[in-house]
Amino acid sequence: MSALAPEKQAYEQSSLYRLRHSAAHLMAQAVTELFPGAKLSIGPPVENGFYYDIDLPSPIKEEDLGKIEQRMRELSKLDMPIVRRVAKDKAEAREIILQEGEEAALYKLELLDAIPAGEEVSFYEQRATDKQGKEHVFIDLCRGPHIESTKAIKHFKLMSIAGAYWRGDVKNKQLTRIYGTAFETKEELEQYLFMLEEAKKRDHRVLGRELGLFMFSHNVGPGLALWLPKGAVLRDVLSDFMKQEQLKRGYLPVVTPHIASKRLYEKSGHIQTYKEKMFPFMEDEEKETFILKPMNCPFHIEIYQSQLRSYRDLPVRYAEFGTVYRYEQSGELFDLMRVRCLHMNDAHIYCT
Repeated sequence: MSALAPEKQAYEQSSLYRLRHSAAHLMAQAVTELFPGAKLSIGPPVENGFYYDIDLPSPIKEEDLGKIEQRMRELSKLDMPIVRRVAKDKAEAREIILQEGEEAALYKLELLDAIPAGEEVSFYEQRATDKQGKEHVFIDLCRGPHIESTKAIKHFKLMSIAGAYWRGDVKNKQLTRIYGTAFETKEELEQYLFMLEEAKKRDHRVLGRELGLFMFSHNVGPGLALWLPKGAVLRDVLSDFMKQEQLKRGYLPVVTPHIASKRLYEKSGHIQTYKEKMFPFMEDEEKETFILKPMNCPFHIEIYQSQLRSYRDLPVRYAEFGTVYRYEQSGELFDLMRVRCLHMNDAHIYCT
């Protein structure tokens, strides 16, 4: 189990998690009122806030976030109870979803179909009438949990807009993902926004440009960084330090090639499980298939298996500052955080 698992579990059981989940619903309600024809998909809480993926009738811009926020505040003040409803079966659940019309229900019906037979299907509804006599109703297929009323959703901010493929599949339609955050107090929200502003000043993209460390070139291609002289020196200083520390701890240096035969990755199982992240395969004149390596592991295993070992030899520690290549989708690339060519201080330990 990951060391972060207990922390994540505690967050998912917290009142803050429920607040953010309800804020995602409030945002979705505001969007559907402001942009008729919007089709909702999923809107979960995440580590620092929430998001909702929406199929909008027309593109929206960052400037529209203020308008959505304002509608959220208006709806919040209506003090709408957030009520859980459980469908008696999938047929009833389908009827509830289709109340918004078949076109609007497109994604929710697909989510309903994915729920295992016999599993409880729940909805959350928020409903109120404003001072002008207009009724505001929102009902969403959701397992929850949520807070009791929209009135508690006071301290929030919509952060950004991004694209997201339905079900994370590039073959599906790209939806609009609206990110937001919410906190239980005004002070917590202000502190978080202040922290983000401070982080911007330390953004590696800004510092990389200002300090002349690295660059990207359209002619070289996306996700392929070019290290400038100052950046190259900085890299060498860091890698030399880490190499010395690894040697002190018993790690033996190895060096492996940038490509390998397809056979190696068939043997390791990566062809079967990781192919979508590998660059297209290459063939030589003898029809031998080669692959740009996406990881170093299979190479190190080949080195270990190259001779008989005694248990007295163990543990064996190999370390390599290797270059690997990952076929990240263009929408996943993010300067040095998500690239197609990366340099790893990779290590493997063989032990009893």
